[in-house]
Amino acid sequence: MGFKAKARKARQGSGEETGRKRRSKELEDGEKPCAIKDCTNWADKSHGGRSIAFDNLADVWDEGDLVGEGRRLAICKPCYRHYKKEKKDDESQTW
Repeated sequence: MGFKAKARKARQGSGEETGRKRRSKELEDGEKPCAIKDCTNWADKSHGGRSIAFDNLADVWDEGDLVGEGRRLAICKPCYRHYKKEKKDDESQTW
């Protein structure tokens, strides 16, 4: 039995809470909406959003599905994860 296991066992015997206390961070509404047409999430950095080049996003989504102007568009975290999965096997994105 290691140090941490002994400490947990001692805490249980003394009646203290055994679970970790986690602070849930309440996120406010963002400023930047996601650049994908049907997505309603926020693309702010504090919400996990990323800024991706328009050409790279056009490889995954149709240009009609992208909303916004400029060379780079902000997308939310779930859309970024989808983008990364689609581009995973694309060798042009590797270093």
